[in-house]
Amino acid sequence: MQLSDVSQSARLGAGILLLWLCGCGGPQEERPALQPAQGSLFINGKPAEGAMLVLHRADGKNFDARGTRPRATVGADGSFEVTTYQGGDGAPPGDYQVAVMWLDDPDSSTPWDKLGDRYSDPKQTGIRISIEEGESQLDPIRIEKVRIFNRPPSGTANDYDQVD
Repeated sequence: MQLSDVSQSARLGAGILLLWLCGCGGPQEERPALQPAQGSLFINGKPAEGAMLVLHRADGKNFDARGTRPRATVGADGSFEVTTYQGGDGAPPGDYQVAVMWLDDPDSSTPWDKLGDRYSDPKQTGIRISIEEGESQLDPIRIEKVRIFNRPPSGTANDYDQVD
């Protein structure tokens, strides 16, 4: 094999890789029609700023091949907008079970759920919502009489990497 054969093979391989990376020729995944939806979340009567909601179809089925789940992050006033693919685009119409996590520092290498993981299983939370055709203003979600768990002081937690 000569040097020119090697460089030709390398160029061909790089061209194929470039086409693959660009996604040329692949079928576009069909996305379901989405309906805008807004709501609010209050825990012990106060806005749950920073809490994250994840919506799980009540029938257990996925609406796309990736298993995408609509989600929302609660703002300072307790309000949220449901997002599936892009900010505030909504969710497919249907009934949902809702999981809630309220992390003390979502960017931490060891985030701490202030709800103690009690609302992380959508089948156990008892929180249900329905997204209707057209824009949905959801009823406020109120979680009352919930103990908020604080992160244990440093030195008592098993934070082996000591990053935070």
